[in-house]
Amino acid sequence: MKLNLKLSFPFVKTFLVSIISFVILLKLPPVLFDAKMEAKVFNFGIYQLILNPWTENTQWDQFLTPWILWVSGLISKPEDLVFILNWFTILSGVIFVGFIAHRLDWLLAISLCFILSSSPLYLIFQTWIGFSDPFTFLLITLYLILLYSEFLPKLKTFGLSLILFLGMTNHLFQMLSLVLLVNVLYLVYHQDKIKMLFDAFLLASVLYTLFLVSIFTYTSIGWNQTRVSVFSQMWGNEFIRMNQSEFFLGTVGLFHGLWPLVVYIMFRMPISLLGFVFCYLLSMMTYDTGRVFAILSTPILLLLSIQNWQSASIMEKRIWILFSIASPIICKLYPLFYKWDGKIIYLQ
Repeated sequence: MKLNLKLSFPFVKTFLVSIISFVILLKLPPVLFDAKMEAKVFNFGIYQLILNPWTENTQWDQFLTPWILWVSGLISKPEDLVFILNWFTILSGVIFVGFIAHRLDWLLAISLCFILSSSPLYLIFQTWIGFSDPFTFLLITLYLILLYSEFLPKLKTFGLSLILFLGMTNHLFQMLSLVLLVNVLYLVYHQDKIKMLFDAFLLASVLYTLFLVSIFTYTSIGWNQTRVSVFSQMWGNEFIRMNQSEFFLGTVGLFHGLWPLVVYIMFRMPISLLGFVFCYLLSMMTYDTGRVFAILSTPILLLLSIQNWQSASIMEKRIWILFSIASPIICKLYPLFYKWDGKIIYLQ
């Protein structure tokens, strides 16, 4: 009887933490990031792609989200899209928090729940509607979970490559940037995993090449250079205009209520500064600066949170918990915003 109680306790703890995280991630972000209609960005084009993802209008580097929603048959009106993508966002957070509670520590899990719910990423999820980012975030959280799980090396390599492949079909350049950042920082603490990560990347690249050949050969989807064209415009005067305007507020908006926690991480783990700077440099080359930085920096923050907790003292863990609980409170102290096209867009 005692043995059964001992075995069941971790699962009960994980279940309870998952329920708590579900409630927090469901209720807190809409309160913190409630936005007027003018502050929201709607991607109306994705609804038409969901009705038929096999047309020439589907971008070859963003295929997975329209295809999954088309296969599901759950989308009959645009409102359905908003509802489902929001649930994918919540699901991603709950899965990750539940894993942390089971694998590491329930206190870290709860603190990460507050961090996620008050992060600029969830601000973006509340304001940029109809984009493929929730699927990308789900996949990168699964990638992080697999990195810190205990599986046979070959099985883990295959799992990582499959997640990476799916991410590449969802948003190629976004997923490549994310995995590059996550892999580099992961290898700082786990140098012996370099072969596994390289093999996973190689297998995913082969699968993605076969995927591209298939869709270009057997569907109406064609090659276009939209990403390259937009990227090429972001040099010279346009680059200067975008990044010198609203520099102070743009910097504040990178983390909003998470700034005390991020500064603490930089103090504890100086290597984190390089990761965040790289995210910032990539975001400087896009018009939707705040959105891109939030998407790139959040998985890094999650990875660094795990590494920090594993080496922290009791006092350092208490400071961490204090900063994480304070993050949503700080978000309510001033009008929130994000940066787009060199301008500050206030939520209210």
